[in-house]
Amino acid sequence: MKIVNYKLKTNNKEIILELMTFQKNDLKIFKSTFNKYKNLNKILKEKLKATRIMNFPDALSESVFCLAMNCGKLLSAKNASGYSTSFDAYDTKREKRIQVKCSASSGPTSFGPRSEYDELYFVDFKSNRLIDGTYKIYKIENEDIDNVKVNKNQSLVDQQKLDRRPRFEIRSQLVDKKKLKPIFIGKL
Repeated sequence: MKIVNYKLKTNNKEIILELMTFQKNDLKIFKSTFNKYKNLNKILKEKLKATRIMNFPDALSESVFCLAMNCGKLLSAKNASGYSTSFDAYDTKREKRIQVKCSASSGPTSFGPRSEYDELYFVDFKSNRLIDGTYKIYKIENEDIDNVKVNKNQSLVDQQKLDRRPRFEIRSQLVDKKKLKPIFIGKL
């Protein structure tokens, strides 16, 4: 892991993004963290009779995504007044703000009412209906995400305009329905 500063010019202003970048040797930390997540879920389910597993840690899914896709994980931004930093990662080669969503269950994913990003990716840690460290990354088109129905009458964008946090299950409503193919497959 390495922290770098990336200078970005937007609206006649220089913003400095503090990004964490990753190398292949960071996979050891990812795998160790993933195994602790699995073990904790096992304890919760077996010993404490939890009805569902814990949410997948965003710090882990974003880091895994950044290593796989050669992006930097956003830590902070300096001189960013008026510049939304509601995204998770930044692709310095293509200058794209990236939102990362992840799931290891069949529960819904929530979206902030003011999320701003250029591209959205879904990291599926239950892609083979197992949680075994295998993950698939899917690129979700903005038009598809914006127009997905979150209830009978409203799309994701409709709900965001009402300052709500829309929720829906990405795997069933987009990946499966649209028969999306992963752009990357990995294993911790």
